[in-house]
Amino acid sequence: LKGGSEAFRTNGVIVDILTDAAVEVGLPATAIQLVRSTERQSVALLLQQDRYIDVIIPRGGEELIRAVTQRSAIPVIQHFSGICHTYVDASADLEKATAIAFNAKVQRPWVCNAMENLLVHQAVAQPFLSTFIPALEKAGVEVRGCERTQMIAPQIKAIQDKYKKEPQ
Repeated sequence: LKGGSEAFRTNGVIVDILTDAAVEVGLPATAIQLVRSTERQSVALLLQQDRYIDVIIPRGGEELIRAVTQRSAIPVIQHFSGICHTYVDASADLEKATAIAFNAKVQRPWVCNAMENLLVHQAVAQPFLSTFIPALEKAGVEVRGCERTQMIAPQIKAIQDKYKKEPQ
């Protein structure tokens, strides 16, 4: 495993726990390994280890995935968009849901796990969307929605036709 510098310590703790668990069930301690370096050169070296590594699965933005694919001597499983959904349930704490959904969309919108679709239970749609949509718009996010969502927030754009389902 090779994680980013922002999660360096967390990744180390996770790998240490997984390694201990692997040993407890009879696997070798080296079955799980972490590149304990934040240096970019370590990635370049890692991508040339086709004798020891079977596949690379990069997690990150499109630019990172393309760079890994171009530089790797190892087969790469690519993903360029996550089509990530966030769901707000009827029983959700709407203040927490607002913070979570806002972060999922606005904090780093270029990453593969940024929220692209928000699904809101109809029981909380009115109170949630009436405050959440203006917050997104203030942050510069273009909001699109279905007909029901547009009834709550008429200022938003319609979902593009290619994504719209036919009525059942």
